[in-house]
Amino acid sequence: MKAMSDKGRRYLFIVLWAIASIFLGWQLARPPYSFDSPLSVPNLIVMFLCTVALLIWIPNPIRDAPAEKPARDGLFAVLIFTSVGVLFLARNVVGSVLMFALPVIGTLTLAILKRPVEKRAGLYASALALAAGVTGLGAGWITTFFTPVVWSILQVFLVLTGLLAGWSILYSAGLYQQGVGTSRFLSDGATAAFKSFMIGLAIALPWAFLNVLLGASNGETWVREWWQPVIALQPGIAEEAWGRILLVPLLFLIFRRVSGPRAAFGTALYVVAYWFAYLHTPGGMNGIASAAILGTLYALPVSYLCLYRDLETAIGWHFWVDFLKFVFAFILFN
Repeated sequence: MKAMSDKGRRYLFIVLWAIASIFLGWQLARPPYSFDSPLSVPNLIVMFLCTVALLIWIPNPIRDAPAEKPARDGLFAVLIFTSVGVLFLARNVVGSVLMFALPVIGTLTLAILKRPVEKRAGLYASALALAAGVTGLGAGWITTFFTPVVWSILQVFLVLTGLLAGWSILYSAGLYQQGVGTSRFLSDGATAAFKSFMIGLAIALPWAFLNVLLGASNGETWVREWWQPVIALQPGIAEEAWGRILLVPLLFLIFRRVSGPRAAFGTALYVVAYWFAYLHTPGGMNGIASAAILGTLYALPVSYLCLYRDLETAIGWHFWVDFLKFVFAFILFN
């Protein structure tokens, strides 16, 4: 059977996106919102189909070069299971302290690669880091371990080192040149970057609706002022920088030693996506089921957008999902 064309994949996504947006949007007029709603199962099914359509629409662009040596499938499997075990163990043992290690890892990566940082990339990464830091001062969901100032400063270093180190890895591996982890701003300028951001907002619509319907707003009791939903820009920027642009290429460096670049990167993306989803659960064995749902319906779509489309689309997508959650929290609690 002939593979579906690019236009066909795009139309498939648009149709399912429209169905999901209408079906989920209609339910927003019927609070209260809860995961225990009778419509939760149909909602999850509709969103799963929409997610699959998105992943089909934006495929892995990496081309495998002729192998210098055969892939070692057995060792590849061992590395996958080992990395999964280490990452999930780190979540439960180290916890939030792990966040402080990431800027150090990013800095060491830059020092090891010794690849000069382009001035424009450095300035852009600095601007995004500053935006994440400033908005991070208002992150009302941070109630333990971090103070707002510490959290804000941490965001600056996470974004700056995450973007620069991640881009350096992708350039050195020849993946950035194939369209992996690209920035629309760096390639096409501010207007194109803003357009990608707006496209990200549009794509995110059904995911943002589902997030509210599943009760995500119910725990955001800190949202008391009309301007606070804008703080969604902080996770929208920072989590794409360290959670996608940095961590996936780092894990790719390990996997590519025993597999081709396409399989190595794709596997790294999936491992990090589900681990990232696990970070948003209470942890332990009880968090695995939630991580499976969050990873499939949220972490994978934004990972594909960030790494297989462009950074700005992913920031827009991520921002809108959190922004709408905070908007409904403001409505519910005021």
